[in-house]
Amino acid sequence: MDLTLQKNTSDKIIKNYENHTIYIDKSKYDFNIFVSKDFVIKWSISDINNIVIDDLSDIIKYNPEIILIGTGLQPILPKSEIINQLHNSNVGVEFMSTDAACKTFNVLLQEDRNVIAGLVV
Repeated sequence: MDLTLQKNTSDKIIKNYENHTIYIDKSKYDFNIFVSKDFVIKWSISDINNIVIDDLSDIIKYNPEIILIGTGLQPILPKSEIINQLHNSNVGVEFMSTDAACKTFNVLLQEDRNVIAGLVV
């Protein structure tokens, strides 16, 4: 068994999340974002409690293996249509608090998985 650390080359590791701010590399974001190994973009979602598939249209085109949705301080349960539509497209999706989504994103990124996180601050 090989126990050698495989370092990911992305600079998009989430350093911290506190006080409604996400710290990635040397930048800080106090607004909702999508983050992947290649980009950080603003996410213009109006209400996470009423999330619809169109709220994810900007990232679905990148064909991620999994989408993590950080829902703020508390996890929410989305409408089953969102999960079904993504699963029918062979995209995994997980909803969790933003803190948990940041940690999970970093783990999956280190495993070189094709992951995108939508993070609500």
